[in-house]
Amino acid sequence: MFEDLEDEDIDVSPDSPDRAIVYAIWQKSESAALTAEEAWAILHERYPDDARFLLLNAYHELAESVPSEPGYLVTKIDRIVSGAPEAVHVHVRELLAYGGAVLGKATGDDAKRIATMRTRVGAEGEAPTKRDERAALKLRRFEREVLKELHDRTEGGKPLGTRAPSPTTLPPPPVNALEEALADASRTRKKYAATDKFAKGELVEHPKFGVGVVTALEPGRVTILFESGSRKLVSA
Repeated sequence: MFEDLEDEDIDVSPDSPDRAIVYAIWQKSESAALTAEEAWAILHERYPDDARFLLLNAYHELAESVPSEPGYLVTKIDRIVSGAPEAVHVHVRELLAYGGAVLGKATGDDAKRIATMRTRVGAEGEAPTKRDERAALKLRRFEREVLKELHDRTEGGKPLGTRAPSPTTLPPPPVNALEEALADASRTRKKYAATDKFAKGELVEHPKFGVGVVTALEPGRVTILFESGSRKLVSA
C-alpha cells in the first residue's frame, strides 16, 4: 500500500493531508512529528462522527504509555461507546479487555460507568483486571483493516470527507507568545497531565515537547505553543 508515497520525503505534521496522516500510521514512522496516538486523534478531530478513530487513538494511548488513573480513559471510552455503531461494539469490547490493567483500578462512579459500557456493548463475564494481549492482537488486525480502507478512500490525495469545523475561533497567538511567557518569572510551570484542566497563558511542562504556553481552550482539548510549534492535547 501507499506505493505513491514510498519514494517521497514526506514531513508529516498536524496540518498534513489525510493521506499523509494515514501513511504515517501505516509506516509507524518515527521520523514524523506525530505518534500513531496523535495521528488518530487528528483524524478524530477532523471527522468526529467516525468512532473508530477515537477507539484506535485510545488503543495506542494504552499501548504506548499506560495511564496511571482510570478516570480519563473511562471518559474517553464512554465517548467512543456513545458514538459507535453496533458493528464497532466488538472492537470496543476488545479495547475494554486490553485496558483491563487500568480500568480494573476504577472505583465508585467510574466503576459503575464501566459496568454500564460493558452492558451496552455486550461484554460478557467479569471485567478483566489485567491487560489482555489477545485483545491487542485483534485490535492491531482491526487497525490494519481500517488503514486499508482509508488508503483506498484517500488515493489520489482525496480527503476522507468534509472536515468538522474547528471549535476554536481564537486568533493565532503571536510568534513571541512563548518567549514572553518564559520571560515572566512570576509564572509557575505545571506538569502536563491529560486529566488536568488548564488556563490560558499557563506555562506547561510536557515530557516530550518541553515547556509551552497555553494559547487556547476547548472541551476536552488544550492548545499549547511549544518551541517546536502549537499542539492540541487532551485535557479534562
